[in-house]
Amino acid sequence: MINLHNKTYRAAIYLRLSQEDGDISVSDKNESNSISTQRDLIHAYLQKQPDIEYVTEFCDDGYTGTNFNRPGFENMMTAVREKRVDCIVVKDLSRFGRDYIESGKYIQKIFPMLGIRFIAINDGYDSVDTENRSNDFVLPFKNLINDSYCRDISIKSRTNLEVKRRNGEFVNNFAVYGYMRSPEDKHKLIVDEEAAMVVRNIFNWKQEGWNAQQIANHLNGLHIPSPMEYKKKCGHNYCTSFKTKTTAQWSAVAVLRILKNAVYTGVLEQGKTTTPNYKVKTRVLKDESKWARVENAHEAIITIAQFELVQAVLGMDTCRTESNEEIYPFSGMIYCADCHSPMVHRAATSNGKKYNYYVCSGNKHDKSSCTTHNIKCDLVEGVILATVQAHISMAINIDDAMSQLESLDWEQREVRKINGQLAALELDIEKFSRVKLGLYEDLKEGLISKEEYHSFKDDYDSRIESIKRQISNLISQRNAIEGGLTSAQGWFAQFRQYENINKLTRNTIVSLIERIEINDNKDIHVKFRHADQFATALEYLDMRKSPQCKVITMKEAGWNGKNIPQTANIAQSVSI
Repeated sequence: MINLHNKTYRAAIYLRLSQEDGDISVSDKNESNSISTQRDLIHAYLQKQPDIEYVTEFCDDGYTGTNFNRPGFENMMTAVREKRVDCIVVKDLSRFGRDYIESGKYIQKIFPMLGIRFIAINDGYDSVDTENRSNDFVLPFKNLINDSYCRDISIKSRTNLEVKRRNGEFVNNFAVYGYMRSPEDKHKLIVDEEAAMVVRNIFNWKQEGWNAQQIANHLNGLHIPSPMEYKKKCGHNYCTSFKTKTTAQWSAVAVLRILKNAVYTGVLEQGKTTTPNYKVKTRVLKDESKWARVENAHEAIITIAQFELVQAVLGMDTCRTESNEEIYPFSGMIYCADCHSPMVHRAATSNGKKYNYYVCSGNKHDKSSCTTHNIKCDLVEGVILATVQAHISMAINIDDAMSQLESLDWEQREVRKINGQLAALELDIEKFSRVKLGLYEDLKEGLISKEEYHSFKDDYDSRIESIKRQISNLISQRNAIEGGLTSAQGWFAQFRQYENINKLTRNTIVSLIERIEINDNKDIHVKFRHADQFATALEYLDMRKSPQCKVITMKEAGWNGKNIPQTANIAQSVSI
C-alpha cells in the first residue's frame, strides 16, 4: 500500500468470535483457536505495511456480531476518541460486526468523521485507498450478506430449539432444582433425589399451613443449601444478579418459585420468554398459549393432585409472605355469605378470659356494607369438624359400595367421559379457528366490512377462550380422578387416611374443603372439594342399582343433634 498522505498510522487490531463458534468451552484454553488465527493473520499483514505502526489490541471472544454492545469494542472506541489510535484493522468485515446498518454507519460515517483509517484484510477494503473506489459500492452488499447470514442462523437456531421443546426435550442451560440432566441423554431430566426430598418437604409444609418465609427460615436453620448453592456444590458454573450475600440463602421468593413450578408434576414448560429478533437481546415474556408444554416429559416429584391443591392454597388470602405470623387453620377459607368478604380472626379479653371469634372484614371497613357476623371460633371449629367427619364417613361408605363393583370401574368410566368431552372441545376450537381464518378471506373479497370482520373475530376469539377455560377445568377434574387411580385404592379410598380424625389441622382442611361461608344467622355452609366426583359416583351407583350402596345420614355419621347448635346448616353441606 502506498502511503498517499506520507503519514504513519497508529493501529489497533480488533478480534472477535461468537461464543457458539468458539472452542473455549471444550478445552482449558484462555482463548479460542480462531482468535489466535485472526491475530496471526493481522500481524503478518502489518509487517508488510511500513506506514502502519501496531499500538494495541482489542478482543471480544465469545460475543455476537449482531450488536456492538461488546466490552472490547467499547474500549477500542474509547481509545479512538482519546486519539491514542487512528487506524483499525480487522481480519474481515464479519469480525467487525454482522449488523448491516450499524456496521455501515461506523465504517462510512463515524470513522471518516473521526479521521480513522479502517482496514478489512480478507475483503480487500482500505478506507484510504482512493484508487479503488468500487469498494465503497461493494461494502454495503458485503455487510448485508453478513447480516443476512446471521439472520439465517438465528432462524434455524430458533426453529431447531422450538422443535426440541415441542418434542419434550430439555434445552435450557440448567436443570431446575430437584432434577438433573440424564448422563445418557442431556435433553432428558431425571430426579435428583437429594434435592427432590427438599422439594417434597416444601410442598408438604405449605399444605400443612406454613407460609413461604417460615419454610425458607426452616431450611436455612437446617443448613440446607439454597438452589444456587446446591448448583455450585454439584459443580455447575451458575451465577445470578439476585445474590446479595457471600452464601446465597433460601428466601420466600425461592420457595414460592418452587411451589408454583409445574415441572415437579412431570410437565415440561419451555419457551416462556423470547427476544423480538436476532439483533435485540432484551427478553420478553411470551403469551402462555405459545409456551411449549409437554405432559409426562419426565418423572414427577409431586403428584398433580397435591400440586393443584397447593396452587389453591397459594391463592387464599393468608398471611403475607414476609411475615412469620402463624397461619390459622381456616385462614383464607372463611367468607361472609352475604357480602362475600373474607371473615377475619379476632381475639378479645373480658374479665381475664380470652375469646376468639370471626368477624366480617367488609363490615370492619364499611359499617353500612354488612353486619359483623360475629361468631365464636370454637363454634365454627365444632360445626366444621362434625361436618368433615360426616363427609369422610360418606366417602368411605360410597367407596365400600364401589368396592363391590368392578375395581376402579367408576373412575375409569369418568376418565373416559372427560376424555370424550375434551376431544369434542378440541374439535370446537379447531372449527372456530378455521372459521376465523376464513374471515380474512371474506374481508379481502369484500364479502364483509372491516367493522364486521373485527366483530366476528372478537366473537370467535371469545368463544375459543371460553372453550380453553372449559378444557382447563376438565383436565383438573381428570387429574384429580387419576390421582386416585395411581394408588392401589380408588379416589374415594383416599379419605380413609382421615377416617378417625378428632381434630382439624390445616392439612386436613385445605385437602377436603374449598370454601366456608357464614351468614348473618350464623348458618355455616361448607363447600367440599371434588363435589362433582361425589355426585357422579352416586349417579353411577344408582345406575348400577348396587344393593350395597347405602348413603349415611348425619345421625349415622356420628352427629347426635346435641353437640352442634341447630343453627349450623350442615345437612345441606354434605347431602348429595
